[in-house]
Amino acid sequence: MRIRDIKIVEAARKVLRSHGYFVDNLWHTDDVRLICEQQLLPQLTDAEAMEVFAIANQQFDGETGISWPQLEKAVQLYHQRYRPLRREEVQTMQHSSS
Repeated sequence: MRIRDIKIVEAARKVLRSHGYFVDNLWHTDDVRLICEQQLLPQLTDAEAMEVFAIANQQFDGETGISWPQLEKAVQLYHQRYRPLRREEVQTMQHSSS
């Protein structure tokens, strides 16, 4: 993230904190992309990653919040529902992991 973007995010956090929100644990679309990389799945766009967050939020647990395992499950669900692997993507992933 660029320095300018970091400053904007920090300013937004400060405003939210001043209104009583806890915002120290924010997820980023890069987190979703890391899960895709770790699970050898095709990378997602920012918009697709936001859909993954929406899926995770639908399964929100008040005791645990949104956790890494929950995001992993949401990534899997997203790929199963909306983005089945195309043959060329599978071949590319297999060659890059060798």
